[in-house]
Amino acid sequence: MAEKIRELRISRKLPAKDMVAVVQELYPKYDKTMQSKCERGDEYGIQIRKDALEALYARFAPELLKKKDGHKYTCRISCRLPDDDYADLQEFIRGDGFDTMQAWLTYTVRKYLKRKRKARKEREDK
Repeated sequence: MAEKIRELRISRKLPAKDMVAVVQELYPKYDKTMQSKCERGDEYGIQIRKDALEALYARFAPELLKKKDGHKYTCRISCRLPDDDYADLQEFIRGDGFDTMQAWLTYTVRKYLKRKRKARKEREDK
């Protein structure tokens, strides 16, 4: 993280005092000396807290702020398969024209959800 805070300051040509002011909103005792030590964390054995770094990015480089894992969809499903089943599944999925397991799984889940939602709606309408 030390390189991230230093890189942010240098790349954006930010005065350290402006960065300190942002972090002080979260941690009032943070100062320029602490800023310097955080930028050289490997030498001092300290690092800026994640929430403080996120606040700096939110203020000075919001376009660089990423979702937690960088993915468009944040919920995950998974399962484990025997090697033979997995190999066949990949072969068949590619044969059906899907580029990735993600694309096939999303398609399959949405198709399933559409069918189940339709059935639920039909039950509710009775």
